[in-house]
Amino acid sequence: MSIDTLIQFATRGMLLCLSVSLPAVMVAALVGLAVSFLQAITSMQDQTLPHAAKLIAVTVTIMIVAPVSCAAVLRFASDMMNQALPQ
Repeated sequence: MSIDTLIQFATRGMLLCLSVSLPAVMVAALVGLAVSFLQAITSMQDQTLPHAAKLIAVTVTIMIVAPVSCAAVLRFASDMMNQALPQ
């Protein structure tokens, strides 16, 4: 493999990592913001509520997005193996 190919695969790998992790991070941020807003309105100071809400929301998000994410990772790994070990 040439240096250009390695750089291309490294770039694709980093973008894939970003696109796979982005839905869970965005959901966690939005749920955390919403729960913090509700806590500020109701003056609740319980710290377990945001953690539980984020955990549930991120788990549901991962379950929904997992098939697409796994297919993308598998496609990337297959392309990489085909390039590294041509038949």
